[in-house]
Amino acid sequence: PTPVPKLVSSISPLRLLFRLITLISVLFGALFGVRDPAANVVLVQNPPSVPLLILAWLYCKLHRASFIIDWHNLGFTMFELKPWHPISVVARLYERLMSPLSDANFCVSAAMSSWLKANFGIHCRVLRDRPPDFFHSTSLSDRHELFLRLAPCFESASERLNIGMHRGADEVGECTMCTLRRHGKIELRDDRPKIIVSSTSWTPDEDFSMLLDALILLEEKLNTFSTNDQRLPKVLVVVTGKGPQKAYYESKMSKLTMERVHIMTIWLESGDYPEFLGCADLGISLHTSTSGIDLPMKVLDFYGGELPVCARNFECLDELVQHGSNGMVFESSVELADQMFDLLLNEDKYLKLKEGVRGMTRWRENWINCAADIIQKASS
Repeated sequence: PTPVPKLVSSISPLRLLFRLITLISVLFGALFGVRDPAANVVLVQNPPSVPLLILAWLYCKLHRASFIIDWHNLGFTMFELKPWHPISVVARLYERLMSPLSDANFCVSAAMSSWLKANFGIHCRVLRDRPPDFFHSTSLSDRHELFLRLAPCFESASERLNIGMHRGADEVGECTMCTLRRHGKIELRDDRPKIIVSSTSWTPDEDFSMLLDALILLEEKLNTFSTNDQRLPKVLVVVTGKGPQKAYYESKMSKLTMERVHIMTIWLESGDYPEFLGCADLGISLHTSTSGIDLPMKVLDFYGGELPVCARNFECLDELVQHGSNGMVFESSVELADQMFDLLLNEDKYLKLKEGVRGMTRWRENWINCAADIIQKASS
């Protein structure tokens, strides 16, 4: 079989050096070329670590500003290299030396806070990611308008799943794959597919083949039960995002021959993405973390759209996804297939998970409760 493409091995050292020099010049211009009054607090999200941390620190020293790091992951773990490789060793040393130069630190998980204290000797306030207000369940009217607007993107999926985009009944007007307008009123179609969504950056820390294998198993389970129950739904799996392994997996998707399950990729505009999540039935996270101590932000997007999640397990995932409460956790493609099948057919279990997602603290409220005091102190 064709091997999965590697990121670092496909980039020459000279190209890496050129990109680093370009990034330094852009960041230097952004930080030091501003004519407005200098900031009194600089909040830096890490990673990227190189060269952002040192440039931001230099800016803060020159302008007597407070330097705060918001740790979303450990930058040195994001290379596809062994821990003892010279690049990894130097990158870790760089982060280790820069971390105590900060005036304050935030991080996204309790596990990361403990690691940074034990290994870098710094104290981090846990500031968990939360969905902003524009992620929410999508109303019927907005759902109808969205699917009308995106109809060309779903023509092939509708054909593959044998779901007509138009109906012959006189009383039915506009008809999308999931909605219809009848006598001026918008309704959900009885034969609409269940929509599963996965958002990915197509990088090696997300084993996308696990989802493909699970969908083949899901197709088999649906075909087995369809002889006894014709009400079993068709399933449309929509994958959003861009990244280095996208073309590789799109080639594998095109070779799948399934009747009840169809998988497709799509690029959604920033305004359409949260609306689409609010239309879906289930979210899938394949994120495993390069460090083992960060948390998948896409799960927060799903939760913002009141979407239960099936998430691949790793060390600190339980800080975000509680199995059986607000989502399901899987270790293999077999478990994922079982969970998708169960949630698509067991309405009581599905509604329990959906209820567990509702009411999550939003970004602004969380920021005020967990970060505002440190920012105010740093700016005074």
